[in-house]
Formats: sequence, C-alpha cells, structure tokens
Amino acid sequence: MGEVDRALTQLTRPDALDGMGGIALGQFIDFERDADDATLGGWGIVDVLHDRLTRLGIPILGGLPAGHGDNPPTIPLGTQATIDTAAGSLVIQPTVT
Repeated sequence: MGEVDRALTQLTRPDALDGMGGIALGQFIDFERDADDATLGGWGIVDVLHDRLTRLGIPILGGLPAGHGDNPPTIPLGTQATIDTAAGSLVIQPTVT
C-alpha cells in the first residue's frame, strides 16, 4: 500500500496530472485493509486513492473490470474517452477511424 501512496504523491506534486479530464481506475484485487501498516494508519487502497485523487477536482470512476484480474479488457492509452460517474460508465472511442 505504501508504494501506491508514494507513487500517487509523486504524480500529484509536480502537476504531472494537469490537463486530465478524469481518471478511470480498475479493480484492485488482493489489496486488503492493513490495520497494522503504521505508515498509512490502517488505510486501505480505496482510502489512499480517494485521499490523493479527489484533490485533483476531476471525475473519478473506480472498480472497472480492468487491471490485474481474470481476462482484463484492453484499454488503449492516448485515446478519447467519456467518464460518466453517475452511470458508472467509461466509453472509449475507437483508436482507428
């Protein structure tokens, strides 16, 4: 968990995420709340993500069936997408026109 906290802290410090319109997060399988982790005060992955990312003031959609689970979909980098947090959806535009 500490690695995720450090990585997000570094990303948000030098304004590396400026210009982003939203963030889509996949599932975090096998990340459990670790009450014994004194460095994070018992926070879990969702707590860390919420704390670091909500400060950006952009839409965040989490729990998408992507990431390190079984049969994750391919999500291309650099393509246009629409995040609808109310509907819980991510619509990715085709990369080939």
